[in-house]
Amino acid sequence: MSDLPASGPDWTHIIGELRSSVTITDAADPEQPLVFVNDYFLQLTGYSREEVIGRNCRFLQGDGTRSETVREIRERLLQCMPVRTEILNYRSDGSPFWNELNIDPIFDTEGRCVLFVGLQYEVTDRKLLEEEAAHAARSAHRQSRALMEFIGKLNHEMRNNMNGVLGLLDIVLMDESLPDDVREYLELAKGSGDTLLNIANDALDLAGAANGRMKLERIEFNLRQVLESILKTHSARAAEKGLELKLAIGGDLSQRTYGDPHRLRQVLDNLIGNAMKFTEQGSITLSAESLPQRTESGEQQIRFTVRDTGIGIPEEHMDKLFKAFSQTDVSHARLYGGSGLGLKICEELVGLMGGRIFAESREGEGTAFHADIPFSTEG
Repeated sequence: MSDLPASGPDWTHIIGELRSSVTITDAADPEQPLVFVNDYFLQLTGYSREEVIGRNCRFLQGDGTRSETVREIRERLLQCMPVRTEILNYRSDGSPFWNELNIDPIFDTEGRCVLFVGLQYEVTDRKLLEEEAAHAARSAHRQSRALMEFIGKLNHEMRNNMNGVLGLLDIVLMDESLPDDVREYLELAKGSGDTLLNIANDALDLAGAANGRMKLERIEFNLRQVLESILKTHSARAAEKGLELKLAIGGDLSQRTYGDPHRLRQVLDNLIGNAMKFTEQGSITLSAESLPQRTESGEQQIRFTVRDTGIGIPEEHMDKLFKAFSQTDVSHARLYGGSGLGLKICEELVGLMGGRIFAESREGEGTAFHADIPFSTEG
């Protein structure tokens, strides 16, 4: 211990009384042997001072110790660099414990690394909790995937049968001699069937996204034409409700875009359909603008916004927007209908395309959904 201060407080005694494990190793020796350990280190490891002084700390390692962690520690010490890591060690009785290592080099007046001072903390309880949480997360993920597989198969069967029922209803409704009351009942049945078919399609999309089966295309398309086509699809419904549909495209956006126009259409169709459902008067605006930042691969970030003048969303319900089978208010579900799957599917699709989706809303003043999606302007 000649490298510790020779005068002043009794540092050895003070360090020895710390309720943290303290070690000092000789950096000048290639073996980096221990030259000092405090009492808490001995309590933690179960070894005696005579058993550890003069030995390299690797005697604490065992079969479960990650070789990558050991290599990282060794490389940093060889470069006289600090070490911050966690490692699985073993006590003298063979019992394992997780050790949080904090090692710092000490240099003499000539800049030579002469000592390594280490502080160690047992973090076994924390690591066990982390492992339990990770196991629970993996288990939940497996269960979720299994549930989505089941939902996908169930809705596939339902969709096939609903297509058959709806086809037969279409044939019957072609009969011009049907009494008015019978035609009304059949049209109500067809409307209910269309709703069930939409739910089945939504559930199939959600199951496909959750299980990684949904793939992206990369083709060239004209952005303005796609957006105009999307609005045209909703124009009849908007006219029926007396709503104005607007399109605003930033002048700096490239019209030649590479990506998946089908998935983009699916997202925007969902958002506009949702806006149409909750807007009784006013307008719905679809806009696209270029964001200043680009992705690491140089892709252009485009913000697509669907803004309506509808009923808005209470602040306390904003966190429910992108949860499957969830609507902001039970009364909304009764009044406006819907499965609560559309926004979840949008989130999955936008995430698949490498973007993010979020919303802004004030109750009674309308809602704006923003989808920031990267697209390439080069083939």
